[in-house]
Amino acid sequence: MVYRMLAVILWSVAYAPAFAQEPVQDRSHLRVCLDSCDTAISAGSVVRAMKHAGAALAIAEELGDSAAIGQAVLLRGKVWMMRAEFTRALGDLQRAMGCFRAAGDEAGLAETYNTIGSVHFYDKGYDRAMEYYARCLAIRQRLGDPSGIATATGNMGCVLEELGRFDSALVHHRRHLAMRLRAGQHHWVPICFANLGTCFDKLGRTDSALHYLEAALALFPKSERSSNARCNAMVDRGLTLLHAGRTGEAITGCREALDLALALNDLPAQEKCYRCLFLAYGSKDDAPRALWAHKAYIAARDSIRGEERAKDLTRIELTYLFEQELLKDSLVRLEERRQADVASERRVGHERDQKRVFLFGGIGLLLLVGGLWSRLRHTNRSRQLIRRERDRSDRLLLNILPRTVAEELKTHGRAEARSVEGVSVLFTDFLGFTHICEELSAQELVREVDACFRAFDGIAAKHRIEKIKTIGDAYMCAGGLPGPRPHSARDTVLAALEMQEWLRRRAVARVGRGLPAFTMRAGIHTGQVVAGIVGDSKFQYDIWGDTVNTAARLENAGTAGEVNISGATLAMIKECPGFSFTPRGPVEVKGKGALQMFYVRRTA
Repeated sequence: MVYRMLAVILWSVAYAPAFAQEPVQDRSHLRVCLDSCDTAISAGSVVRAMKHAGAALAIAEELGDSAAIGQAVLLRGKVWMMRAEFTRALGDLQRAMGCFRAAGDEAGLAETYNTIGSVHFYDKGYDRAMEYYARCLAIRQRLGDPSGIATATGNMGCVLEELGRFDSALVHHRRHLAMRLRAGQHHWVPICFANLGTCFDKLGRTDSALHYLEAALALFPKSERSSNARCNAMVDRGLTLLHAGRTGEAITGCREALDLALALNDLPAQEKCYRCLFLAYGSKDDAPRALWAHKAYIAARDSIRGEERAKDLTRIELTYLFEQELLKDSLVRLEERRQADVASERRVGHERDQKRVFLFGGIGLLLLVGGLWSRLRHTNRSRQLIRRERDRSDRLLLNILPRTVAEELKTHGRAEARSVEGVSVLFTDFLGFTHICEELSAQELVREVDACFRAFDGIAAKHRIEKIKTIGDAYMCAGGLPGPRPHSARDTVLAALEMQEWLRRRAVARVGRGLPAFTMRAGIHTGQVVAGIVGDSKFQYDIWGDTVNTAARLENAGTAGEVNISGATLAMIKECPGFSFTPRGPVEVKGKGALQMFYVRRTA
């Protein structure tokens, strides 16, 4: 610390007069960048908002102002939230929380709590969202901030609504509206009306819901005709029309809302639109459009929550590259500072007497030694951090790709596709999935599918089967990858039988509790496939070929609870003990003609 204090004293004597006006200019520019970012966020312009947030953060870090750094990363966190990149948003918001605490800025801390709550809300973590909204409300009440209290009250009403506590939610929404009207904040009225409308809809009072939602859409000012809030009000109105039995109007309304959500790149709103259209087309027995809407809904949902592992991997790689650049830049700045110190000492030697020359020379040497020692410690810490992040990145990569493919990708920058013989491809598919979708909430459906696929992952790993991918409610894996392996066909059949047995036990448990349960078909075919990676981003190990298509046909021609195998797979396992086979004869399959099929079971 001594050498740093001496450095500040020397810098102040030598350079402070020349730069006396610079902080004032920097702070003025900082304010402009923060205001411009806030305006861009309000306008929904993600690119402009991110640019201004980055500029503001650079200036705030240069000034060393904790509160200003907190404001800049808070705004950047809001931009990440607009793009539904919740992991990045929470990273910035956690940093903002630390900055505001260090600066003693309670107002900034309250706004950060509110934004973290919103991230958890949009990511369907309602308990965590309520916790942060409550923290925000406590600070707003202590500060006596009416507008902030109103915002926290409205947000808590939305969480209560999602938790199914509709009467409590209605009380909060009405209280929120009264606060806004009392404060003369009429631009909030359409948002309050929209919240009341969705709450009435969930209470089954569709007439009241439509009244408030249509009033909200009429009250949005022209400047907000393309806002995210108006888009959400439009899709909520479409869902209410559907619940009221006005299916045609619901489809029209949700279509209009979808066009606006696509224009705004609002992924949560797109998810709601596709779900509304799926339910509407399903109620009209329009199967093709219902299937289209359901696939789009699943894709939108996965875009928000299913790509988090890929986002984490990208973030780790970027952090690794950033640390490398930081290390290089730090060494360059150290050399520049050393050269500047030497030049300064020379000027002082010409102007001061010998005693001061010795004094400043000693101080310069102390600064250099201290700086080099500090830099050496920083360099070692940076290298350790880079090593840890690289190890973590490798673990994530091995969770996505087979080890040999991952090693080839890291070594050469790409992995060549290969033809592999004797691969046994297993397809599974849940029966009555659409019907069960209607009986379960979205959260319950996702939890049940996740539980099933996690069990399948464990079974596949136990039998050394390579998981390929999931497609909606279908699960695909293969034995004998990434290279041929003895008994891979037997292991694949054992894995399929164990999956069916696990699903039967779970069905018995769920039906006993009065809950719907899945049943499953499974099909296996053995043959040649082409395996590899395609694309440069969000890559995935996949397989192609007639063997894959035939396995899918076998699954489709099977029966719930059975494992349907082809003659080629039978030839690989018929000598293996512990199996019994039931011939099904030639079965006509679309695009393949008649195929010999067999049901396989375990013998006692």
